Amino acid sequence: MIFFVGIAEWTQGEHRRRLELWSTLTETGTAEGLAPSTIRAMRLYAGQAGIFFDGDGVWNTGGPGRVALTLKLTDKTYADNATDDQLDYHYPSTERHPSFDRNEIASVKRAQGLGLPLFVTSPNRLQKSRTDVRLGYVDDYRDDEAMFFVTFVESVLPLATPDELPATDDDIDLFGGLPEQTLRLVRQRTQQRRFKTDVLNRYGEKCALCDIAEPRLIQGAHLIPKSIGGVDDALNGLPLCLNHHTAFDAFLLRIAPDGSGITYAPGVSKSLLQVSHDDLTHLPAKPSAKALSRFYRTDAAKAAFATWA
Repeated sequence: MIFFVGIAEWTQGEHRRRLELWSTLTETGTAEGLAPSTIRAMRLYAGQAGIFFDGDGVWNTGGPGRVALTLKLTDKTYADNATDDQLDYHYPSTERHPSFDRNEIASVKRAQGLGLPLFVTSPNRLQKSRTDVRLGYVDDYRDDEAMFFVTFVESVLPLATPDELPATDDDIDLFGGLPEQTLRLVRQRTQQRRFKTDVLNRYGEKCALCDIAEPRLIQGAHLIPKSIGGVDDALNGLPLCLNHHTAFDAFLLRIAPDGSGITYAPGVSKSLLQVSHDDLTHLPAKPSAKALSRFYRTDAAKAAFATWA
């Protein structure tokens, strides 16, 4: 049996546990269409309540009371609104003793205050007997609207530093909200996902340089990096697989600003990088020539291209 000492230590252990759960759920590449028996075996959910807290697990020893693990979506009781990016989840309002609903609501707020992710289950769209699981963080809630606002993410985010975590139960109730570091990461991931969506809508879901066409393997690559003022606009982006995104950022290849050609660093070739195209004319739209030109005027780009001569 594992014992944790203090809320910060317990939270670190619970963060690792949820990371392992998500890794197991997604080991086949997706957490969709799972058998209910799988959900129960992993103790992600049990019973009928919409908000699940596993009070029987040994990992709760030393924890700060009930900390929500899973939100269940059924679309039968509440008009919960889920999109690709976020979920508006109603507080439970049942005919049970009021303390049950209050405890469930408090458990979600406690997960938020500790910076822990929640699992969100919903019926699979094609097979209602199967279950989809998504990962999210409560980035806000409104008591006056009786609503939690959950942002979906693709992976468990790093845990906040111990000094950002609540030290006592009173701290959780007093301060509330996601730890600052976690909130910043959630918002960054949300913006990255929206940027990728905009890029794929403009250019298509294939890598601009090869034939990989699986959207989950395509990234929204910034032409002018965010770190030097690049904006999250599709004109400042291209859909690239991880390999070609890395090659572009590492100056192993250079795309002509007007998209008319691609050249390569010394010792690098089209075949070596497995590039399938000679230019970007196959794309349904063009990226910003000004963005590429500006990127090539940065000190890093000029230093890299100076070695090409």
